[in-house]
Amino acid sequence: MILNAQFKRKKRRVKFNLKRTIKTIILLIGMGILYSLGVAISENIQANRAIEAFKARALFEYEETIMYSAGVEQTRRYYKVSRETSYELEDTRSVFYNDTRKYLGQKGDIFMTSESPFPSNKPIHWFISYYFGGHAAINNGENRFIEAVGFPDEDETLLDIIMHPGNVPHDLSVTVNRSNTNYWLNPRYRTETDRDFPYYGTRYRNHFVGVRVKGATSDMIDGAVDYARDKVDFNLYNFLFFLNMEYKYYCADLVSRAYQSVMVEPENQRLYSRSLNDDGFITSINDILLSNETYITFYVEYIDEVAHIYYLEDIL
Repeated sequence: MILNAQFKRKKRRVKFNLKRTIKTIILLIGMGILYSLGVAISENIQANRAIEAFKARALFEYEETIMYSAGVEQTRRYYKVSRETSYELEDTRSVFYNDTRKYLGQKGDIFMTSESPFPSNKPIHWFISYYFGGHAAINNGENRFIEAVGFPDEDETLLDIIMHPGNVPHDLSVTVNRSNTNYWLNPRYRTETDRDFPYYGTRYRNHFVGVRVKGATSDMIDGAVDYARDKVDFNLYNFLFFLNMEYKYYCADLVSRAYQSVMVEPENQRLYSRSLNDDGFITSINDILLSNETYITFYVEYIDEVAHIYYLEDIL
């Protein structure tokens, strides 16, 4: 009888401890969700303010309609933003690829959009856009981009990619790649039959932003681009972006770690990048935009099919 009573009390304590542990875990998860939501709200507000402050410095320059490609016209309105800070004045490079102004971007420039690539799925679209952002890529200096993009072929599964270690040969498609073109301002990026045409029309996204690293030398830019280039066609996309994977990358992760390779001493580098990411955790689009190490060089938004381009003025 005594043994049975002791056993029953022990069993009740185990049940009580298990319930308490489960409640604690649920509480911690809830607190984590609330905290991350608070961070996301704060960063989105700050990012919007940073972009609006950049636009507020602009003066309308001119409007033009260009022949982007055979039979394809694009109307643009240019807004010149004065260079005021030391890091803006020290970097005398234009934000355009060349004098024609058809393309934006110089070597090492970071292009980003907060809009996700899944606008047809509203919950996922909101979650990705608000928490992490839609895409980031680094200009390779040849009017193309090095980027991590996660769209598997039909015969591939996410499990195949997730389970692959990432540092051995494979025939999977979702690697870091180099774009065929500078697509960001392309007015015919997608066709009317595209799944996302109702949301983005024929353009890539409705708005995007460009940033540069403060005080970056040509050697630093070359090193960052070389780091990213070394991953092309081999290193896989990191679908478990909340885990710091040594041989896999998601888009903002690739960009931040590329610059970390030239900005942080090797012994101090981490898989959660220590550069362009002030909170030192998962690198989001807003992390790069709001980092103390970057500054905005241009912002593009489409209004009534017109591309409004806000850019740091050229220094003659």
